[in-house]
Amino acid sequence: MHIEVDQSGKVEDLRQDTVVAFRNGEQFSVLLPKKIKQELFQEFRGKIKQLRFRIFAICLYYCLENYIKNKEIISIDTEYYGKDDEIKTYLIPLIKKKHKDFDKRIIRFTQIGKKSKAHEIAILTNRKILRPNKILSKQDILREIRGDSE
Repeated sequence: MHIEVDQSGKVEDLRQDTVVAFRNGEQFSVLLPKKIKQELFQEFRGKIKQLRFRIFAICLYYCLENYIKNKEIISIDTEYYGKDDEIKTYLIPLIKKKHKDFDKRIIRFTQIGKKSKAHEIAILTNRKILRPNKILSKQDILREIRGDSE
C-alpha cells in the first residue's frame, strides 16, 4: 500500500500551527500548535542545529508511527528542497525504535501537489475545518529530541 504525506504550515513559521497528515484509504493528522513551536524555538535557539528539520521529522513520525506496517511506499511532500536526506537522518531512527525491521528505502520525497488527498486533510485541519487525530504536546517533541524512552 502507498501513502502520501503532506504538511500545512511550515514548522519554522511560528505564526501558525503545523499539521502533518496523510490520507490513502486511511487518514491521520497531527497538529503542532504554534505556541509550542514558539517555546521550542526559544528554548533551543543556538543549541540544536536545523531544529526545524528535527521537529518536522518528529511530526512525520507521530503521523506515521501506527500506519507504517505493510506499506510499500511512503511519499512525503518535498517541503524543504535539498534537505530530504537530512530529514531522513532524523526520521529513520525514530521509526526504527518501534519498527526494528523498517526498510528506509520505502520513504521517498516527491512533489505531492494540491490535488492530493493528504494535502486536503492537512489544509482542512490547519484551517480548523477538520479536527486533528493527535495534538502534539511539548513533551511529545522533547521526548524525541532527547531520545527518552516512553
